[in-house]
Amino acid sequence: MGITRTIIIVWSWKAAGTGEGVWEVAGSGNTKDVVVCYDWPASPDGDTQQLAALIRQYAQQEGEVMLFLHRHHGYYPEHLKQLISQVAEDQQERFRCFLFGEGSDAIYLTNDPRGLLGTSGTFSAQITTGEHSLEVSSIADAERRLLKSAHFDYIWDTYQHALRRRIFELKEDMFNYLGQYLPQLTFPPGELYTLLTRPENKLLLLRLLSFVGRIRKGSEIAKEIRTFERNNNRALTFDDCGIQLETSYGAPAAEQYALLAAYVLRNVLAKGNPVSLPELRERFDDLLVQISGLTYHS
Repeated sequence: MGITRTIIIVWSWKAAGTGEGVWEVAGSGNTKDVVVCYDWPASPDGDTQQLAALIRQYAQQEGEVMLFLHRHHGYYPEHLKQLISQVAEDQQERFRCFLFGEGSDAIYLTNDPRGLLGTSGTFSAQITTGEHSLEVSSIADAERRLLKSAHFDYIWDTYQHALRRRIFELKEDMFNYLGQYLPQLTFPPGELYTLLTRPENKLLLLRLLSFVGRIRKGSEIAKEIRTFERNNNRALTFDDCGIQLETSYGAPAAEQYALLAAYVLRNVLAKGNPVSLPELRERFDDLLVQISGLTYHS
């Protein structure tokens, strides 16, 4: 029997009659794998003790826990930081916490048919492809409250490696693009930024802006990069990247992210400083070293 895995999802479960409660995973290699559903809006005073107690409960006996908090329930990066401080130190490395919302994350069936969540507090959704409409669901048996193991495993593996993979792919795509300018290793102030603002480089520019936290939620630019995500069937954004790294991998990862993000913001995405490609690559590598685990799951 493997490690017990728990996915806790705080979302609009009461909206469509699915309701709160625990769903087990049909055919799972570990019979204790569960999805725990609660409809808990964020406390007005910011208190997260109720959530922390739930995490501690499921993280007992070497259990691993992923917590998903819906943004429209009033949750912000500050809640993630507070939660990690309320979880025992020996449990922190087995705990991951994510903000989600706007139907744009891999956890949604409408964004990825291998996901878990449907619409309005359900595990099912209608997907339109061309002239046809297809219902997709992660439910194996509604009466017995069982979910499909393939959907559970996919979401677990995807989010377990999500940040490392996204950062690695940004680095690789960035240097693949820059490879055409070799043997040039240094760009004068403003030159690289000018290249990135060309229309054909729009997606790479948007990903860099998201990485350094310069895309405001709900803005036209945010909608544009979400469209790129849907069209490419890839997660490309870095919502709350620094906080996510700190809560998942500790302060050293957050510190390396801050150094890299500052370099990108001041050198790559600005016109006042030169860009050294060896230094940029080194800063990416220093961050990836701090993010444990595989880049891709099998």
